[in-house]
Amino acid sequence: MKRLPLLLLLAASAAAAQVSSSDPRPSPMPAPRGEVMYSCPGGMDFASSFSDDGDQATLRMPGQPDIDLSRVSAGSGFAYSDSYYELRGRGREVTLTAAGRSMRCHAAGRPGDPPRTYEGGGLTVTLFPDGTFRLREKRDGSTDPLLDLGEWAQEVEGGVRLVLRGGAGSRRAFREIGTDKLVADDGSELAQAATPDPIDGRFRLSGMYRDAQDGGLFAPCLVGRTYGVAPGGAEPELEKAWVDATPSRETSLYVEIIGGFDGNNSVTVDRFLGLKRGGACPALASRGSALRDTEWRLVELDGERPAFEDWRRRPLMRLDDLGKFTASTGCNTMGGDYVLDPAGLRFTPGPMTMMACAPAEMAIEKRFLAALDAIRTAQISGTTLDLIDAAGKRRMRLEARGS
Repeated sequence: MKRLPLLLLLAASAAAAQVSSSDPRPSPMPAPRGEVMYSCPGGMDFASSFSDDGDQATLRMPGQPDIDLSRVSAGSGFAYSDSYYELRGRGREVTLTAAGRSMRCHAAGRPGDPPRTYEGGGLTVTLFPDGTFRLREKRDGSTDPLLDLGEWAQEVEGGVRLVLRGGAGSRRAFREIGTDKLVADDGSELAQAATPDPIDGRFRLSGMYRDAQDGGLFAPCLVGRTYGVAPGGAEPELEKAWVDATPSRETSLYVEIIGGFDGNNSVTVDRFLGLKRGGACPALASRGSALRDTEWRLVELDGERPAFEDWRRRPLMRLDDLGKFTASTGCNTMGGDYVLDPAGLRFTPGPMTMMACAPAEMAIEKRFLAALDAIRTAQISGTTLDLIDAAGKRRMRLEARGS
């Protein structure tokens, strides 16, 4: 019974994502560690918890039972399967498949990094590595601060912005200055704190709740991930309301609570506000693939879709977190530097191999290098990256590699 909801999710996503075949060239990569949030087309997110030994992945989706997958051999990257579901990926990009339907997703946030807190002007923001944030803001004339939570992402629209989307559709955007400062659109600055602040407090939370064998599970609408519910407080009242309202232990129902987060990252329930049998969370805004640490493969060059006799020689590009990029032109490989800031994106090519290739491949290489030199801005939409020149012309379109 657990398979139908995910199959419907994949079917709904089919129109929003075109999934490429995997590149058969072997390039072994380790599986992620810990819990990673993945963002998918249409705002359909899920989490995957990877075991310390890398042998198992557990898929978690708001309101659905957990799905355990075992690691299987993969020609490149990593792969997990239970003969019905398959999770296959490289780096930050994965493809999730069920019953022949697939969707390509990408890791949210910065998996493996510690939380980061920024403070300034009465505002405190903590960014968690799973792509969620919590916020505390002092308000004039009130002793009670404003508390908010939601999702954060680096969005590329010409230049790069750190964007927070929280309650009531609120959106805050910042420029990142180095690694220790955020500058808001109004010019106010936030400096990175020496130690992370978990931002303890009482939040008004709505989301999907169900009881499980080892305790309650709650998926707040604003963050797209599932938390355990800590015992105590008003948790028994919440559980009783759910038991009285549901005919099945696998059914999740919409609830509203006042609560917070404890040291184990579980949700605590101070007050149970209500339950709605027909309630549901609104869809979250879709987050684009991360520009950095993603392998981008060329699909369009100067308005044309080049044809390749061997599609494995299609040009590709990867940007790291240190201002360096590597690329294949389809013939030769190269490296260099890039600058990504609020003004846009600019590449400075470095050394390149000097192999001789077929005339068609050499022609594509020449056009690829000319386009790369002209890039001034970028735009990411889902798993598509557009690279644009100073005149506003799209010189390249690339797709994130998902498997």
